[in-house]
Amino acid sequence: MNSFKEKLKKYYQLDEDAFLKKIEAPSFSCLKNISSFDCVKAALSRLEKAKKGNEKVIVYGDYDFDGISATSIIYSLLLKMAINASYYVPSRYQDGYGLNAENVLRIAKAGFSLIFTVDNGVTAFEAIQKANELGVDVIVLDHHEYQEIPSPIVTLIHPNTVELTHPSVSAGFLSYLFYRAATKEENEYLLSLGATSLLSDAMPLISYNRDAVNLALASLNKNRFLPFCLLTERKRFFASTLQMEIIPKVNAVGRVETGNETNRVVRYFVSSDIETQKKIALYLAKVNEKRKSLTKDAEQKIVFPKDKESIFLVTDLLEGLNGLLANRLLNEYEKPIAVFSPSKKDDTIYVGSLRSKEGFDILKALSGIHAPLLTSGGHEFAGGVSIKKVDLETFKKDFEFAAMKHHLEKKERITIDIDKSECTMENFYLLQSLGPFGNENPAPLFSLSLDRSDLAFTKNGKFLSTKINQQARLFSFSLREENVPPDEKVSFNCLMEANEWKGNISLQLLVQEIKTFCE
Repeated sequence: MNSFKEKLKKYYQLDEDAFLKKIEAPSFSCLKNISSFDCVKAALSRLEKAKKGNEKVIVYGDYDFDGISATSIIYSLLLKMAINASYYVPSRYQDGYGLNAENVLRIAKAGFSLIFTVDNGVTAFEAIQKANELGVDVIVLDHHEYQEIPSPIVTLIHPNTVELTHPSVSAGFLSYLFYRAATKEENEYLLSLGATSLLSDAMPLISYNRDAVNLALASLNKNRFLPFCLLTERKRFFASTLQMEIIPKVNAVGRVETGNETNRVVRYFVSSDIETQKKIALYLAKVNEKRKSLTKDAEQKIVFPKDKESIFLVTDLLEGLNGLLANRLLNEYEKPIAVFSPSKKDDTIYVGSLRSKEGFDILKALSGIHAPLLTSGGHEFAGGVSIKKVDLETFKKDFEFAAMKHHLEKKERITIDIDKSECTMENFYLLQSLGPFGNENPAPLFSLSLDRSDLAFTKNGKFLSTKINQQARLFSFSLREENVPPDEKVSFNCLMEANEWKGNISLQLLVQEIKTFCE
C-alpha cells in the first residue's frame, strides 16, 4: 500500500473513490459550452453581419497576460471567420487601462465599425458612448466586476452572463470558450493560452478552471507549442513553469516598456512565422531581465521604519513595477503594503499598488481613505489606486491607521509528515494529479525531519542543498548553515517541486519553514 497516497487522502479528506475521481484526467467535455446564451448568440450574429458587409473589426485588449491571450484568441477567431480584423493592445503609460474616448475617435477615423473589447470595457461608459455617437458598435468581453452594464453595447459576454461565477474565470479563458462556441472545435493551442491566463489572473483553481489548466498542461506536453517552448528551456511543462517563467516574460513588456510594444506579444502568439517568433522570444527574455533588475534595485534601495504595522513607500519606479515590489515586500515582511510612484503621463498624479493577506481587506481599507481617489479597483488582497501628489500624506495616514486596526492573520498550516523513502518522483507525480495548485487549491506543505549531521550546504554555507536520496534534494535559497540550530534533529516544512537539469527531472523539496526539536 502506498503510504504517501493514504496521507494525501487523509489530508484532502477523500475516500478511495473520491480520490480516484479527483485525479482522473479531464476531457474537453468538462468545459462548459456557452453557445446557448443570448449574449454569445448576439455577438456571433453581429460578427456575421460584419463579415457579410466586409466591415473592419478591431479587437481592443489589455497589456497583461490575460488581456494579451484574450486578444490573441479573439483575433484568431475573426481570422478564421474571414473577417477583416485588426487588434490593438493599449500602452499602460500612453493609453492607460481600457477603452478610452480618444482611441475610439482614432478607431472610427481608421474606418472600423465594430470594436470587440477583451479583458476591459465593462466600465468604459464614456468611451462606449463616444463610439455610439460615431456609429461604431461595441461588443464587450470582460470578467471584471461591474455595477451596471455600459449602454449602448451590442452585448456583454461576462462570467455573470454565461453562468461562470462559481468559480469565476479569466478573460482569456472566457475568450477561448467563446471561440469554441463559435467554431465547434477544440483548439488545443488556444486552450493553452486561455487556460494559462487562469493562472496569470490567479483565478480559483477548482472545478472547470482546474480541469482547463490540466487539459492545457497535457496538451503542452504532447504538442510542444513553439510560442510556449521558446519561453522556457524546460522539457516538461508544469503549472509552475507557466507561473514562474512564461507569464512573467509576457507581463514584463506591459510593465517595463512605455510604448506600444505589447502589440508585438500578440503578434508572437498569432504569427505562423517561426523566425518572427524566435526574435520576439529573445526580446521577451531581454525585457524580463530588465524587469527583474529594476525591481531588485528598487528593493535594495528602499528604507522604511520596521516597527510600523504596514509599509508605505513612494518610489521612482515605473508604475507597472509597483505591484511586483509590493508582492515581494508582502511575502518578506507579512504586512499590508502600499507602493506609489509618479504617473508617466502626469507627475502630479501618483499611481499605487496595494497588497495584503487574510485579516486586512484592501477594498474596505480604501473605503476609509479620506484622500480623493482619482481611480481605484481590485479585490480583497490586491488593489490599485491613483491620487494627486498633494494627497499622498493623507492616504498614508489613513492606510497606516487601517493597518493598526486590522492585523494580518497568521494561520498555521496543516502539514503532511513524510520520511525520506517517500520523496520520490512517483509520489511527486501523484501529488501533481491533485493540482494545479494556487488560489483556493493551495499546495500541501510537507514536514520532513533529518539528522542535523546529514545536512549539506553549498557556496560556503550560504545555501541549504542536501541530497535526500537518488531522486530528491532538500533546498533553500535563504537558509544559511548558521541559521540552523545544532539540534540532533531538524524538521523542515517544504513544498514539493520539480527541478530540471540538462533534461533530467528530479524532485526538489523547497524549504518554507524550519522547526527544531531534540530527541
